[in-house]
Amino acid sequence: MSKNISIIIITNDNDIVLRETLPMVLSQQYDARFEVVVVRETMKGDIKDILEPFYAEYKNLRSTYLPDKPQYVTGEEIEILLGVKAAEYDHVIIIPPSFAPDSEKWLERVGDFLESNPLSENRPLILGDMHIRHLGLFKRHKHKKTVRKLLKSWCRTNGVKRETLYLDKENAGLFPIIFLHRSYIDDMSLRNIIYRHVTV
Repeated sequence: MSKNISIIIITNDNDIVLRETLPMVLSQQYDARFEVVVVRETMKGDIKDILEPFYAEYKNLRSTYLPDKPQYVTGEEIEILLGVKAAEYDHVIIIPPSFAPDSEKWLERVGDFLESNPLSENRPLILGDMHIRHLGLFKRHKHKKTVRKLLKSWCRTNGVKRETLYLDKENAGLFPIIFLHRSYIDDMSLRNIIYRHVTV
């Protein structure tokens, strides 16, 4: 039986690409429950207007927003935490607004992989880097280098083999990162990896 999944999209007010990519995520054919939680930078703005037409058609779409600008941490860190806390299901995927699934079966492939490779506590799964190709070769290389460094440190601390955090080549690029809800809330090092992976 497939896992119920919460998909979190972290946005800022100028991510108007969400108008094109959101329907591709919401229209996934999946035999279990899934929800999409869009975390907005502010209460008003372009993202709020973009979401309005979708609420009537998609009952599994929700959104939340930053009530105030944080003083001591970045807005992105708080947005990720808000999204995870708002997630209804234990399996959580974070994707950027520009992420566009390659088919309506994307989430089904994710569920199939989780069935044969179940997550354990404090073990994220980072799957491909297709979602950052638009950043260009240099930024993509810098991103991968940063993530590799973070993962190496986290794996050493937690006694996990780094190779077990990635999909095989056949499935590379399915989505950025998936983890268990409880592990993100409880493990600061995992929160740091996810934050850096999504925002670098």
